[in-house]
Amino acid sequence: MSLIGKAVVPHKTRPMNKNMNKNHYILKTYCDKIFLVGSGNFWYQKTESRNDKTLLYKIYSCVLFFTYGFMTVLEIMAATMGDFPDDEKRDSVTFASSHTLIMIKFISIIKNKELLKRLNRKMMMICEAHEEQTLMDEMYRIVKINVVAYCVAVYGSVTFFVFEGLRKFYDGSHFVTIVTYYPSKDDDTMLASIVRIATTLVLLVMMLSMIISVDTYTMAYLIMYKYKFITLRHYFKRLRENVDELVAAGKARLAAEKLAQGLVEGIKMHNELLSLSKDIHKAFGTVMALQLCQSSGSAVSLLLQIALSDQLTFTMGMKIFFFLAAMYLLLALFLCNAGEITYQASLLSDEIFYCGWHKCNSPVLSTQRNIRDIVLIATLRAQSPLVMKAFKMVELTYATFILVVRSTYSVFALFYAQNK
Repeated sequence: MSLIGKAVVPHKTRPMNKNMNKNHYILKTYCDKIFLVGSGNFWYQKTESRNDKTLLYKIYSCVLFFTYGFMTVLEIMAATMGDFPDDEKRDSVTFASSHTLIMIKFISIIKNKELLKRLNRKMMMICEAHEEQTLMDEMYRIVKINVVAYCVAVYGSVTFFVFEGLRKFYDGSHFVTIVTYYPSKDDDTMLASIVRIATTLVLLVMMLSMIISVDTYTMAYLIMYKYKFITLRHYFKRLRENVDELVAAGKARLAAEKLAQGLVEGIKMHNELLSLSKDIHKAFGTVMALQLCQSSGSAVSLLLQIALSDQLTFTMGMKIFFFLAAMYLLLALFLCNAGEITYQASLLSDEIFYCGWHKCNSPVLSTQRNIRDIVLIATLRAQSPLVMKAFKMVELTYATFILVVRSTYSVFALFYAQNK
């Protein structure tokens, strides 16, 4: 029997049907929502319901992103040229820097739309036949928890920005959440009030687009990719159990043949997963790299606001707290899931080596001379560490997250000491 034959599905594995495929459900749901928020159609199948080539949709998308970009330009002008009270000036700097990075992340994702279409298809198909329902349910639950936690942090911050604006309004000032170059601090006309309310509404929509199209989409990809390696580990473990049972039943030749076929199938999936990492780097590398800058830079600015503010109100303190929570939570989700990918990939070498090849050692088996070579090559390949990186230099791991937190606090302490 040829070593490269039909894929072997160990007897304890039941292929998932499409209704059970959580990867398909997650990606299709994201593509539907991304289409609704104006970022385009990221699904690899052409459907009339998600046609982003129509004139109406192009107008809708252009209006949205022009509005985001125009508001960001006004924020930059406010931060660099505006004359505002100290608290509003600090807010303008924070928002100008954060929203500039968000716009760059939007551009990077939309620019890679065709790549993401292909990536969506690959992410669903690789290891699909060997995915376990319990494992996929666990993955889906983790994605949901992370998305909900991040949404609460983001919109918690936005809510308290609105509350702080309302507090200022009832204290005799004007309502303001987003600080833009126009209107000025002394402009209390009807038009100025409409602009301030409009920028708040734009902020709400922009945060929704950011959450769906960029941040949680990237996070979901990292989690799904991590579970692909866990699925592959389980595949080799079940392959070993299958071989053990056949050898115990006295079917050594059948065990050797199934082991050889199973190894070829597993190695093929492993190679596909390693190849997938390059596409993920290309599609989401800019997003993860910019998040390092955004989280650390915004954290220093916000911590200085807390430390240097003479009259820190409850709502002001809460908006800063939720902003920090959102920044660090997203960074933790990126770095820790990327680090978990490295960890899960590193465990594959042991599962491959202990696949049961040593039990198929009869000299009469023609496949035996090939099995050891296959295992050796696959084990060596799996021992080469798979490390996700930002800027092609900074490793995305648990250690990097701790380093960023410590570095941020050190920079904050330095600035704080100079301002005292």
